[in-house]
Amino acid sequence: MSQSESEAWEALCQRCGRCCYEKIEFEGEVYYTDEPCEKLEVSSGLCTVYENRHLARPGCAALTPEIIRLGVLPADCPYASRVGPCKAPHPWTGDEQLPGRRFRK
Repeated sequence: MSQSESEAWEALCQRCGRCCYEKIEFEGEVYYTDEPCEKLEVSSGLCTVYENRHLARPGCAALTPEIIRLGVLPADCPYASRVGPCKAPHPWTGDEQLPGRRFRK
């Protein structure tokens, strides 16, 4: 991705922080939890280590079109809108026992 493409992609972010909550994949569906990343400043919706987030938080998933298509972002997120049809994640109430893969952003 070129510098200008990268800047345009980053400019889509509304700083809501929803991508920085723990997600769990189970049987092809993605579930949101109410557990924010410890690097997220919840009041501002900003990552406190954004420039180095992948080093500071192993497992922090880059928002690529492929990851977004898995359903890790709400339908009203500009990234999801840009990528095209995407499944939206489901809320996880904590009642379900979901042993699936965790996504971090």
